Amino acid sequence: MNRKIMAASLAVLSLSGGAFCVEAADMPVYTLDGIVVTASRVPEKKIDSNADVSVVTAEEIEEKHYDDVSEAIRHVPGVNIANQGASSQVGMSNQIYINGSKNVVVLVDGMRRNTNGNSLSTADIGDMVNMDSIDHIEVLKGSASTLYGSDAQGGVINIITKRAKNDGVRTTLRTSFGNESREKYSLHNEGREENVFWNVDAGKELQGKYKDGWGRRVINHLNAEHYNVKLGYDLGNDSDVVFNYEKYTSDYIRPNSGTNDTARARGKKDNDSVSLQYKAKLNDRLTNQFSIYRNNTHINDNYTTSYLCDMKMRTTGISDQLTYTMDRQTITGGFDWYKDEIPYYKGTPDVEGTSITNTAFYLQDKIDLTDRWNVTPGIRVDHHSEFGTHTSPSLSVGYKQNEKTNYYINYKSFFAAPSLYHLYSSNGNKDLDPEEGNTVEFGVNHRFTDSLDGTFNVFHTHAKNLIDFDRTTSRYKNSGKTNANGFSLSLNKEFSRHWNASLGYSYLHMQAKAGENINNDGALPESTLHVNVSYKADKFNASLDGRGVMNRYGSKESPEMRNYSSYWVWDMAANYHFTKNATLFAKVNNIFDQFYTDVGSSYGPSADPTQWQGWYSAPGRNFEVGMQFTF
Repeated sequence: MNRKIMAASLAVLSLSGGAFCVEAADMPVYTLDGIVVTASRVPEKKIDSNADVSVVTAEEIEEKHYDDVSEAIRHVPGVNIANQGASSQVGMSNQIYINGSKNVVVLVDGMRRNTNGNSLSTADIGDMVNMDSIDHIEVLKGSASTLYGSDAQGGVINIITKRAKNDGVRTTLRTSFGNESREKYSLHNEGREENVFWNVDAGKELQGKYKDGWGRRVINHLNAEHYNVKLGYDLGNDSDVVFNYEKYTSDYIRPNSGTNDTARARGKKDNDSVSLQYKAKLNDRLTNQFSIYRNNTHINDNYTTSYLCDMKMRTTGISDQLTYTMDRQTITGGFDWYKDEIPYYKGTPDVEGTSITNTAFYLQDKIDLTDRWNVTPGIRVDHHSEFGTHTSPSLSVGYKQNEKTNYYINYKSFFAAPSLYHLYSSNGNKDLDPEEGNTVEFGVNHRFTDSLDGTFNVFHTHAKNLIDFDRTTSRYKNSGKTNANGFSLSLNKEFSRHWNASLGYSYLHMQAKAGENINNDGALPESTLHVNVSYKADKFNASLDGRGVMNRYGSKESPEMRNYSSYWVWDMAANYHFTKNATLFAKVNNIFDQFYTDVGSSYGPSADPTQWQGWYSAPGRNFEVGMQFTF
């Protein structure tokens, strides 16, 4: 391990440990007493959830000025984002990994946003830029097959949007400028008049070329716009109906093959989503939630060359859930149906017009055996149009030692079907089998004091029939088995009414059948350390975030990649509220101009791009300053 990285890691750990004796006050941070819904699909305290759940709050999003959802969750322990440039809006959306798995379910208000047809990404979270409309983001790490589908092998990302609770109207205008020819403009309006509530968002973003940590210019251009309208009606008695429409468009230019390439590839995106959701409290014990949605994704990448990728993907879904609560028992059950289709795929005719459907029924029963012990058996039955019927059982056992400590152990099975591209493209293989396996995890949520809490989770995942690309035959294949072992821990400390800090660490080891550590060919690090220190006063707040990546190994063919397997990246954001309704803000990313890449490569940073030896440099030091007005 690099000595500088080791020294920095030990320094942070020692400072954090030494400072825990400081007395805390009333600083508002998201603690174990916060309410989450993703772990069990019903509201519960985070400390009581038998799961490893991290939360990114609206306050954090606003103070750190995250550009998109992928940026907001990249500091969560156990989450890795394979970023290929300055922004995932430029090109294909970046691959998401949770606990080493790329099989992740992405939801907005509990409704599915996964795409099917692009083998490089789970969902376009980099294009989800309407950050002002987000109340919080819950990241559930670990298999969640029973409630969210068996392809939730790694976990679930649930983006929960805002809804006004009190009468009145609030409007936020924001504009910012930065290097790399960056400009951003956004409008957010939310309000409520008696039973009617709404959110309206609109924004525009421009980007230009950027420099990597070596000062090398990288081709980059973005002109993106987004719109969002959410309209709801409160029916009373904790019941409502909500309509939501989102639209995202962009024109971009990226390097043709890796950031070293001087050849330009032009692209366009045109995405939209529409949904209708009805929630009803039928009586004191029974609630119902019904959702219907449709998501469209159109990407026309590299359209000026013969290597274009012009495709449209669509997902239509319906789900309904009933929750019945008794004194010592909560039963959750429902059905989930969705259809993935590719209505258009220029250049790959075998994929165009293909579709799959998946129909599922699930049932979960959380039983409080005593005041301390609870058990939650669950089962999901999926019928996939291509791969038949699969049953995914799960079992969770929890032990709440006291109001400060909760232990849990979980067993969950999963299967993840091949994508339509894996099956039907020119590189596809119709004989592929679904990836199957199970996850066992143990964890504890603990409140040390009123000002210090933490979580610990250790997991083991066994999977078979892994889907991989065979370079010999240029086709996808089932490549064998793997075992993933890892753990993560987090600590959150409030020092005073002004200062707080957090520390997160995750470890991952993926062992293939032959016994080597594969870690997805270098895309994933063995260890990651996340550090945050925040200061808040009446008119000023600031935060410093550090992400240390350690021992990310590349391909055996590339010893040079090992020289870039460990690094630290530090970001800083600050806000000054010079009036009640006006804020001046600034942020600096990659403060120390670190040279690094988020994507594993078979070659080093000086590879020849004409030989398809792609290297993807992350941006070097970059900054942004802006103004925000609220009225």
